[in-house]
Amino acid sequence: MKITATLVNELRQKTGVGIMQCKKALIETEGDVEKAIDLLRKQGAAVAAKRAGKDAKEGRVYLVETEKRAVAFELSCETEPVSKNEDFIALADLAVKVISEQGITSVESLLEASADGVKINDNLQDVLVKIQENIAFRKLVAMDRNDSEVFGIYSHMMGKIGVVTKLAFEGTPSSEEELKRVAKEIAMQVAAFSPVSVNREGLSAETIEKEREIVRAQIMNEGKTKPEFVDRQVDGRVNKTLKEMILEEQEFFITDKNPKKLSVKDYLTSIASSLGLSSLKVVDFTRLERGL
Repeated sequence: MKITATLVNELRQKTGVGIMQCKKALIETEGDVEKAIDLLRKQGAAVAAKRAGKDAKEGRVYLVETEKRAVAFELSCETEPVSKNEDFIALADLAVKVISEQGITSVESLLEASADGVKINDNLQDVLVKIQENIAFRKLVAMDRNDSEVFGIYSHMMGKIGVVTKLAFEGTPSSEEELKRVAKEIAMQVAAFSPVSVNREGLSAETIEKEREIVRAQIMNEGKTKPEFVDRQVDGRVNKTLKEMILEEQEFFITDKNPKKLSVKDYLTSIASSLGLSSLKVVDFTRLERGL
């Protein structure tokens, strides 16, 4: 069958794939447009395999909040312009829609989920064929809340970093809007200062011991401390390091709201009373940064 320019253009309009790829697909399928579409979609997997070794450190972190669940996910690509491509954005929007409407808790469940009868993974393959880059849903973290908890949502630098925090409270807040604002401020804290745990209980013994070993080696290399005082110096330096790693112990970062330089934990305690609550504390957070 003769592959006409009209036929190639029809396939190109339906798929968004380049002229030469469309022509080649039509030749292989003897001019059958529907079979050519299927072929191009199948080739998406080949594109993914071919590009899998390429660094995909661009893209964007997206945040989705429903009544009882918050989800952060990363859609990655190789180059920054692709993250602004309409097909990339449409794929992300479709993922947001599915996450908002279905019980998505992992990348695997997202890829298997369907929108309008088409799996998200099939939509991904279509985009791979069009863009010819390593594009992937790299991470997805879901968090649920109850009626005595509130989410804080914050996106930094156009999706370079996405944070979800969860605060637990006791009592009835005088202003739910103010409570949400505080939760968002804590999310901003997480974005800026990258804590690794809510509190010390969340740090593993291995993590603490590793910090002790590093600090001890630093002190011994400096050679300025008498052996009998080494343990004391180790304790002091490790304690300072842990305060930087633990969200509750970090100094709350908005200085004009924190003239007393309170820790996050103490700042939330002070805010609780102004909101008519008996307690307010962070119970969980997630921080996703593109490419990491």
